[in-house]
Amino acid sequence: MHPRPGSGRVARWLGVVVVVATCAWFVPTTVGATSLTSGHEFDVPSGLAFGAGHLWVANEDGNSVSEINPSNGAWMASLTSGPYGIDHPMAIASNGSDIFVANAIGSVSEIQTSTRNLVRIVFGSKYHLNKPIAITVTGGRVLVLNAGNGVGSISEFDAQNGALLRNISGSQYAFNQPAAFAASGQDVFVADKGDNSVTEVNMASGRLVHVIAQQGLDAPDGIAVEDGRVWVADSASAAATEINAANGAVVATVNDTDGQYGFWKPSTVIAAGGNVYIATPDGTSPMVTKVSAIGAAPAWYMCNTNGPYYFSLLSAFAISGNNLWVASRSGANSPTPAAATGSLTEMTIDSGSLVHTYPAPPASTLTTTTTSTTTTTTTTTTITTP
Repeated sequence: MHPRPGSGRVARWLGVVVVVATCAWFVPTTVGATSLTSGHEFDVPSGLAFGAGHLWVANEDGNSVSEINPSNGAWMASLTSGPYGIDHPMAIASNGSDIFVANAIGSVSEIQTSTRNLVRIVFGSKYHLNKPIAITVTGGRVLVLNAGNGVGSISEFDAQNGALLRNISGSQYAFNQPAAFAASGQDVFVADKGDNSVTEVNMASGRLVHVIAQQGLDAPDGIAVEDGRVWVADSASAAATEINAANGAVVATVNDTDGQYGFWKPSTVIAAGGNVYIATPDGTSPMVTKVSAIGAAPAWYMCNTNGPYYFSLLSAFAISGNNLWVASRSGANSPTPAAATGSLTEMTIDSGSLVHTYPAPPASTLTTTTTSTTTTTTTTTTITTP
């Protein structure tokens, strides 16, 4: 079992290791209320994306997309299934001017961010959209990762006109149970949970570059690329694998045997500013961990005992400026009336301090906490190399 919050934790920060009394190394200040109240609620948020300065939230069970003003938490709009063709949205991406919503039924809804007008719905047999689970926009192309029925694929189409560019599938790609992907330059890296592998594909040609299998990869469930490193969340072994993006070599596997990372079935991964942020969705205390992309040094991790953060079944990340946004599919840990529908958490990327929770909790639940350190010692990061 994962150590429960409240037990001593060891963390390395700028070469100094600090033992703290809770599950985090930097504890937030006062939680503030926002204009996003219980009158506006989420419904199993499954994806986050920033476009035209606003945050767009895909609600899988609500068949909708919520538009939020991140500067003040104001709820701007709810885009519902009828006019937009939104049907169990699994993921969302943006190129700034438009958002692209991947629907479980096998379609992509494109919506203009400035007007909220529907641009088009991409669907049809030629696109091979089969249980899409992830979507990204890169270099004028929209890439959709399809889980399929035991046979995964990538559908690629033009972001400007919706024209099909190519479908990528076949046994050479080792797509068995694809779970997530990340684009970097001309390449895309696919984490395959069923094959214990990462597949690198050159999107300029659609050709296979590498299949990186085993070597510590254990049911990879999330992936991101930063500073020439591919980071993979190994959901079956409470670890994360670092891969050299240039040659596909596994650099290291880091785990939580000494309590530095807080991993327990890690899943979603996002990267920015030389760091990666890894979500641990399961267990008694879901967490978000910050790790340097090169060197694997842990910076902090945060869980529900520090905020309150109200994490529950973490599902998606988005970064804007100095803030990280985290989606929880369930609101079970939240005191708001939206107890079953899900929530958002906004936190700083520097220290992990809590900024806001959405919907805002009642005033009676707002708390102020302070950093509590007890002992200073030294240790080394646990890194297992193949």
